[in-house]
Amino acid sequence: MKMRKTLAVAAAAWLLGPSALADGLPAGTLITGQVSGASSVLLGLDHGFADEAGSNIVALAAAELEFLTGDYALGLDFGTDGRLEVMNNTGTPLVPGSYTLSFEFSGLAGEITAFTLLDGASGVTLQVLGPRTVSLSFSDRGFGSGYGSFVAQISVSPVPEPVSLALMGAGLALLAGLRRARRSA
Repeated sequence: MKMRKTLAVAAAAWLLGPSALADGLPAGTLITGQVSGASSVLLGLDHGFADEAGSNIVALAAAELEFLTGDYALGLDFGTDGRLEVMNNTGTPLVPGSYTLSFEFSGLAGEITAFTLLDGASGVTLQVLGPRTVSLSFSDRGFGSGYGSFVAQISVSPVPEPVSLALMGAGLALLAGLRRARRSA
């Protein structure tokens, strides 16, 4: 009985504890972006920010800007911690016009569970459109300065590490073996 309680406590700790991968976006995650409104084109890092076919698809680079809008008004930088920084690139405090941007992530281990503003920015609408897709929109956005920014957080459901799953499976097999041994005795 004591063994069963110990195993139950260990299983609960495994499910709730740090045995799960942190939410975030792994480097190399493929991001497909779309924009409409004041700009209809996204220029990606993997294409040298050139307006060419496929420029709206990039692999997440941990320390690089991933996208520029075709009008060069916005820079979009994704971090492996799930942060998205939207940067004003106009040199003036106001970015005029409406922008709706959506991003789909290929290769995520878990599903996107939340998309939230981190710095209290107002006038920005964020949405989770699906398990791997987010959207943000705003109109006539004041950034406070010519090169200001705001930050949003993409949260991804944690996924158990393979080693943890193997240990959990071994523990359950041991428990089943002990139970079988008691029944035969």
